[in-house]
Amino acid sequence: MTAPNVSTKVMARKRLRVLTILLTSGLAFLAPSAIAPGLPALQADYAHVDHAAFLSPLVFTMPMLFIALAGPFVGYAVDRFGRRNVLITSTVLYGLAGVSGLVIDSIVLLLVSRALLGIFLAGIMTSVTALVGDYFEGPERNRVAGLQGAFMSLGTLTFVVIAGLLAEIHWRVGFALFATAFALLPLMFLSLYEPGRAQGVDASAPEPPPTGRQWTAIGLFCGLAFISMVILFLIPSQTAFFLAEIGVEDPTRAGLAIGLFNLSAGLASLSYSRVRKHLSSEAIFAVLFAIGGVGFVMIGFANSFTATMIAMGVGGFSVGAFLPNINLAIISRTSMSIRGRALGALTTMFFLGQFFSPVYAVPIAGVSSVGNVFVVSGVVLFALSVGFMVLSADQRLRTRTR
Repeated sequence: MTAPNVSTKVMARKRLRVLTILLTSGLAFLAPSAIAPGLPALQADYAHVDHAAFLSPLVFTMPMLFIALAGPFVGYAVDRFGRRNVLITSTVLYGLAGVSGLVIDSIVLLLVSRALLGIFLAGIMTSVTALVGDYFEGPERNRVAGLQGAFMSLGTLTFVVIAGLLAEIHWRVGFALFATAFALLPLMFLSLYEPGRAQGVDASAPEPPPTGRQWTAIGLFCGLAFISMVILFLIPSQTAFFLAEIGVEDPTRAGLAIGLFNLSAGLASLSYSRVRKHLSSEAIFAVLFAIGGVGFVMIGFANSFTATMIAMGVGGFSVGAFLPNINLAIISRTSMSIRGRALGALTTMFFLGQFFSPVYAVPIAGVSSVGNVFVVSGVVLFALSVGFMVLSADQRLRTRTR
C-alpha cells in the first residue's frame, strides 16, 4: 500500500472519530429536551395520582440529580476501566432507559427510568469529553472542543423542536428520540480506540502524581460550573413561565425562544477555536459572562415575544463559549490518569446546578416575578465577568514582568 493511500485512510478514520465524538456529544441535553414540551400534558395525565404535583416535575429534573450523584463514580470508572468501554456501555444502557418511557405507565417506575438515564448520561458525557482531551492537543483540541459545544447546543435545538412536534401527538412520543443513541454504536465500534493502547503507548507507565494546585484548580472550576449552570438552566426551565407572565402562553413560541438561544450558542461555539488563539481562557470567561449578563437582563425587561427573542439571541452566545472553555480549562490542568475523575466532578457540578436552578428561581419569582429572576441572574453574571477581568489583567501583568 502506498504512503498516500495510508495517509488518506488515516485521515478518513480521524474524521470519522471526530464525527463520532461530536454526534455523541449531541446526546448531552436530550434528557430534558425530549420531554420538556410535553410536561404540562404529562402532569395532566397523572393528575389522579397522589402527590402528582410534586412527582410530575421530578420526571424532568430526575436525570440531572442522578448525573450529579453519579459523576464522581463514573469519573473513577472512566480512569479505571477505560474511556471507550464506559462510553459504549453507557450508550447502550442510556438508549434502553430512554425509550422505556414509551411503555412505562407508573410514574414511580418512570422516575426510576429517568434516574438510570441520568447515571448512564454521566458515563457518556464524562468519557466523551475525556476522549477529546486524550485524542487531541493544542489548536486541534480547541477546534474539536468548540465543535463539541456547537453539537451540544445544536443537538438541543434539534431535539427541542422535534420534541415539540411529537408532543402534539402525545407526550410519550418524545421518548422515542432516545433511540438515536443506538444509531451511534456502529460508529463508536469502528472509530474509537482506547487512548494509549492502540498506538503502542504504555498506558501503565507512571505519571507524576497530581498536585494540590491541580486539585484546587479543579475545585474552583467545579464551583464556577455550579453557579453558571444554576443561572444558564433558567432558559429551558423558566422561559415558558416568563412568556406566560408577559401574556405569551403558546408552548410553540416557548420552544422557539429556547431554540434560538441554543442556535446562538451553537454559532458561538463554532468560533471558539479562533477566539482562543487570541484570548486566554480567563479573558474568554470575562467576555462571555458580560455577554450573558446583558442577555439575561434584556430577557428580564422584555415585554413582548419579539424583545424576548432578541434577548435570547444575545444571551445564547455566552453558553456557546462557556462549555468548551470550561472543559478545556479542566483538561489542560489535568494529566490523563486523573482526567476522568476531574471531568466526572465537573459533570456533577454541571447537573447539580441544573437541579438546583428551580430551587433558586422559585423563591425569587414568588416574591417578585420570573422577569426579576433573569435580572438578578444577569447581575450575578456581570459580577463574574468583573472577577475574570481582574484575573485576566493580573495574568497579563505577571507575564509581562517575567
